[in-house]
Amino acid sequence: MVWQVAKRGRCSRLVGTPHFFPYHFRGTLKRLIGPARTVLVEGPLDEQSMRRIVDAGSGALHVSLYHALDPATRLRICRDLGLAPPLDAQVLYRELFFGRPDEWLEAELRSLKPWMAFFGLWTRYRSREGGSYSLDLDAHRAAAELGKELHPLETIEEQIAALEAIPLERMVHFLAHVDWPEYYAEYVRRYLDGDLDGLMSAARVFPTFCDEVIDSRDPVLAERMAPALERGDACVFIGVTHCPGVLSRLRREGFEIRCE
Repeated sequence: MVWQVAKRGRCSRLVGTPHFFPYHFRGTLKRLIGPARTVLVEGPLDEQSMRRIVDAGSGALHVSLYHALDPATRLRICRDLGLAPPLDAQVLYRELFFGRPDEWLEAELRSLKPWMAFFGLWTRYRSREGGSYSLDLDAHRAAAELGKELHPLETIEEQIAALEAIPLERMVHFLAHVDWPEYYAEYVRRYLDGDLDGLMSAARVFPTFCDEVIDSRDPVLAERMAPALERGDACVFIGVTHCPGVLSRLRREGFEIRCE
């Protein structure tokens, strides 16, 4: 989803990304980034920053996502992730020596903070559905390859703080009560259709759709991208669920917005 953002005749583009998706848009990204002078992304995407996120998510402390889930939800997760094959002699042999699938799940999650455990589960499921392309990372790479000025809108510390603030109950609710295939299929369809309102409606059940991640950060993102947008020739990439709040704030600041 792409919007033209203009003020005093100086134009830029704002791109709403789905973060991870079953399709890539690399050709489109290069066409969008090519004319730009400056490229802004939501947060740092270098290897060191990614390692800091992994380190920050390690260590369950007093709460683990696994123990917040009821047995039925744990079994469902195992099945959705392909960890519960039909019971036969081979499976019995494997379980005898390596443990049952729910034990594998516990071992994997108990050493992670709830938010990291959740995204580990969701990433594994999404990858099984083909959703392994990162529009943000592709944009970052394209900007670097094309020699553009490249800046993050947030620090890695700010992004980690937002992840830490995701309510545990939202993660538990999503894992226990949301139909994963139905949710993901609708999210993909709405994005491809350019249906922002429909996508926002569908995304409300996802754990990150909360004040701590969306409402609190939208004004900050809008404020930090505004100087580059005022100069023009910028291309900005943020998560698509931030777009309604960010675009609304930019309109109030005198920017003209047009959906492309």
